[in-house]
Amino acid sequence: MKRVGIMVHLGKPRALELAAKVKEILTASGLEIWVPEEAAQVLGWGSASEKLSIGGEPLGVDAAVVLGGDGTLLHAAGLLASFDIPILGVNVGYLGFLSEVEAAELEPTLEALISHRFEIEERMLLEAVVESEGKKERFLAVNDVVITRAAFARMIHLKIDVDGVSIGDFVADGLIVSTPTGSTAYSLSAGGPIVHPRLETILVTPICPHSLATRSILVLPDEVVRVMVVPDRSSKVVLTADGQAGAAITPKDIVLVRKADVSAKFIKLGRRNFYQVLAQRLNYPALHPPRPIT
Repeated sequence: MKRVGIMVHLGKPRALELAAKVKEILTASGLEIWVPEEAAQVLGWGSASEKLSIGGEPLGVDAAVVLGGDGTLLHAAGLLASFDIPILGVNVGYLGFLSEVEAAELEPTLEALISHRFEIEERMLLEAVVESEGKKERFLAVNDVVITRAAFARMIHLKIDVDGVSIGDFVADGLIVSTPTGSTAYSLSAGGPIVHPRLETILVTPICPHSLATRSILVLPDEVVRVMVVPDRSSKVVLTADGQAGAAITPKDIVLVRKADVSAKFIKLGRRNFYQVLAQRLNYPALHPPRPIT
């Protein structure tokens, strides 16, 4: 390992403080640092040092330390997936479900990173393509692609098929198409199942459908989910990817969601597994089980 990236939530003073600590430890070990230009400006880092690379594409970066909450990690994972760069999440947020370690564990974590005492876990991503008249817009999602009504709009009518076969025609608040990683995010709140993040499947979960029979469906990772808005209502419809990028959707558009041809790589230190994370972050199973009958 020669070069490590640092990505940080610029609105969190604690994250900025930890970024300086990460830089100090890594450079003392002889490693080069890459940091986005905006972060370098906020942190006050200049490019005079030979061991510091600022801005541009993260070329030659062997791993990235991400300091922030789940939103910061989602942004970093989506950006770095195309460069095949594994990420190490350090939680400086509220939930930190996607992070590998807490801020208090920073120093031993960096020691493990420097000495290459870790494993890499790959997770599938989704690619959403919005086909409009004469153009296509593409979005990459680590968690989910959400099609929903805009603020103060009415319910929307959606038609959904998988590889040309209909699986839904209903009125609802919207639709979530999720990765297994995203199964514990918005999809879970909408009644979707919990899926181990190393499984490969695409979750299709309606949001508050006007039908008691409409439930989540797990489709194969090599299948394509096709969504169309039925033009029988006046609602404005939007598509968002991980809640960070999106586009307006009209009844003339077609949305295609499939497994992306790149994956996110998460650095794992082996300190906890997925089921331990469920218990710690989501209080699953309940901390207070029913009392035995006496």
